Amino acid sequence: MRTLLILMFCVGFNSLSYAQEQSMEAGMFIGVSNYLGDLQQVRFEKDELHLAMGAFIRANLSRHFAVKAHFYKGHISGTDEHYEGLLVRERNLHFRSPLYEIGLQGELTFLNFGERQQRIAAPYCFLGVAGFFFNPQARYQGEWIDLQPLGTEGQGLPEYPDRERYSLRQLSIPFGIGFNVWVGQNTNLGFEIGFRKTFTDYLDDISTTYPDLEVLAESNPVAAALSYRTPEYTPDAAPNPMGQLRGSSGKDIYFFGGITISTVIDRQYKSDPVYRGPKR
Repeated sequence: MRTLLILMFCVGFNSLSYAQEQSMEAGMFIGVSNYLGDLQQVRFEKDELHLAMGAFIRANLSRHFAVKAHFYKGHISGTDEHYEGLLVRERNLHFRSPLYEIGLQGELTFLNFGERQQRIAAPYCFLGVAGFFFNPQARYQGEWIDLQPLGTEGQGLPEYPDRERYSLRQLSIPFGIGFNVWVGQNTNLGFEIGFRKTFTDYLDDISTTYPDLEVLAESNPVAAALSYRTPEYTPDAAPNPMGQLRGSSGKDIYFFGGITISTVIDRQYKSDPVYRGPKR
């Protein structure tokens, strides 16, 4: 990722030193969202794909470099039910969460995209920063319950002073690749795959070890029931797995991928003796 950042800066700075056509686009995104974490550790489960959509504004600053501001909305989910036959199935946890993301990213195009005498299609890569909101929930007795206020791993209890409640508002680092095609004088059709590196391990409300369930139940019986759900799957399970692993400590990742369509809402031409951008 560091190499990508350096490459984008160098190419973007170099291309801005030439005069060219600059434009502004407004567009929409539609696709899918998913995540990797304690309830999807190896691959994106196709059953956990969810519809995602959004809107964006892109400023094409040069032949090779653009800046995009966007708002995306999606959902993520996961369940141990996918792993029948594996030990993790006995954990018997699941979750769902909405995702709302606002971000800003730089896009590095590898060809002279948009210059009709040269290229009408080109791949690009991107890197940026985003803020997002999530809210993990689990189903219990026929209702979806917000998990963060419960402190299912002992957050907020005096017995666990090192476990603070995680924030539902976090930062992420979007990065990925895409491909744009001009399908008209002012219309751009694209495909984008973007991962989001987060700084939290609680997208799914799972991270460390089981707390003392007796202490947790005294504070909130629902929190204890949603922290340890193995007895629902294996009735003879140990009553209190205090200190045993509930999840891993790696940071979670979420994903947006899909189709973009945009239209040019403003175009300006600059010229100097070095380069003259083609006019459409």
